[in-house]
Amino acid sequence: MALACACVTFADERAAHAEEPVIEGADGVIPCRAFEQKNDKELAAWAKQQGSTPYVYPREDTIFGAPWGAFLKSIGSNADLILATIVPHVGAQLRGDTPAAVVSWPLSVPFGPTFTCTRTQGTFDVKRHRPHRAVFEPGFVASNRGVGLFVRPGYRFILQPSDWVVGAGGGLGSTIEITGNREPARPSISPEVLIRFGHCCAPSYFTLAFRYDHYFGGEVRDIFGGSLGYVYF
Repeated sequence: MALACACVTFADERAAHAEEPVIEGADGVIPCRAFEQKNDKELAAWAKQQGSTPYVYPREDTIFGAPWGAFLKSIGSNADLILATIVPHVGAQLRGDTPAAVVSWPLSVPFGPTFTCTRTQGTFDVKRHRPHRAVFEPGFVASNRGVGLFVRPGYRFILQPSDWVVGAGGGLGSTIEITGNREPARPSISPEVLIRFGHCCAPSYFTLAFRYDHYFGGEVRDIFGGSLGYVYF
């Protein structure tokens, strides 16, 4: 009986592994260019094999006379992007001897060449990872010194090959405290260390950031902090 159960369990595990999609990928700027060229050629060949289909006039997808159908479909297909934009990152700071809570929205835009690219076998949708990104981060800090508002423009670099589930990188920016925390309006120099969790290169990750701020004015000039949040890129 035990042997039979073990055999069934092993068979179930093999079936589960067999159903997992195979991910193809490349690492490096030049290999990714070749990978995308290969994908384009395969897509063109696949399109030629498809027979001509009759044109179907698109009907409006309405609910009670309003285009709610298309609106709801767009939300459902982009839920990860909407969540990554709306849900804040949460963290903590040590402002001298005073702990503080941090809530922020680090909005990033990748730029530059593609370093890592992947696709699911049997599809032609190439997912790309660009390690360079510009960041603009508004947020709030709350402690027994009050509530403060800040913005932080900066740059980040995250390296994550296609077979890694964890990426690593760093960044540099300037946290500009606008008001609150019993401090004057002031900028800082702000390096950070980043750890990103998730399979490259499909979107949806969690980013853990450790940051140091040195301010050039005010009372508390050296601040250490960390945060965790959900990101699209």
